[in-house]
Amino acid sequence: MVKKEDYKLNKMNIYDTLPLVSILLAIYKPNKEWLIKQLISLNNQTYGNLELLIYDDCPEFPVDEELFKKYITNFSYTLIRGKKNQGSNKAFEYLTKVGEGEFFAYCDQDDIWETNKISLMIEKFIGKEITLACSDLSIIDENDKKIANSLTDIRKRIVYKKGYNLAKDLLMVNFVTGCAMMVKKDIAKKAIPFETTLIHDQWIAIIAAIEGKIEFINKSLVRYRQHSFNQTGILTGVYDKQTYYKMRIDAFLKRYKSLKKRLAYRDELLEYISDCLKWIEARKRYSIKPSLKDLNIMIKYRKFHKISILVETFLPFIPNNIFKYIIKMTKKGLL
Repeated sequence: MVKKEDYKLNKMNIYDTLPLVSILLAIYKPNKEWLIKQLISLNNQTYGNLELLIYDDCPEFPVDEELFKKYITNFSYTLIRGKKNQGSNKAFEYLTKVGEGEFFAYCDQDDIWETNKISLMIEKFIGKEITLACSDLSIIDENDKKIANSLTDIRKRIVYKKGYNLAKDLLMVNFVTGCAMMVKKDIAKKAIPFETTLIHDQWIAIIAAIEGKIEFINKSLVRYRQHSFNQTGILTGVYDKQTYYKMRIDAFLKRYKSLKKRLAYRDELLEYISDCLKWIEARKRYSIKPSLKDLNIMIKYRKFHKISILVETFLPFIPNNIFKYIIKMTKKGLL
């Protein structure tokens, strides 16, 4: 571990002139080649006041600290080793607790950041009441080949937004990707404890939207690596009717019941969440025993996701092999 007080800058001392940005990196059995490329991209950031906090969430196969000593040379780093595997949400939650920077930049182990990512994002906060800034991402494959210029090329539902009062939008469709966002420290800490039914970036973005304004940078500042081990994606874990009901209905029902408790202090969100629960509960009943009553409720609240209603109206009657084909097309972004 390198302590900041023992760290000497090769360039002029700018700790007193630029706000500290904490890069929060959660890792789990990283691909060594990909991690090195990520570390190089962090070390080459043009912004001058950074610290790197790493949480190793795999005590069975601990990451080699020599990688950080070798590739992080322009600022300090701290390596924290978890005593047991807890998952990315808990790893990022811990890093959020201990981060000392005025701003937090969340980081994945296998992407590549553009060198001006931090500099461009920090500019969005200067002299403005912004709680969170995010950017677009380009997509690369396992061999670093670019396969899409924008995340929206492969995730058709995403529509980037900026401004105030965006919490409702973020409840249903998250347009803020963790590795492409920067958030004020006090906002991130307000999100603790993280919501267990959401990925950390969506929950932090919801809190940031409640507290103020979200800014969007219409540039791809992260090369997002898409591979077979990505934790998130379109319909992750869904491959047939049974898993669809489990992931898209049962999990959503659990999520919105939890959100109703967590966000009860916001009247405008509480009404939205209550309507969403009516929609999900009708979908649940319809999946077990189709009825016109529940179908009418599903249609009434179709604003939440029209494609779901179209699919689920006929789902109880669709053979499983045909539904598997529909899922395949959806994952390709064609639905």
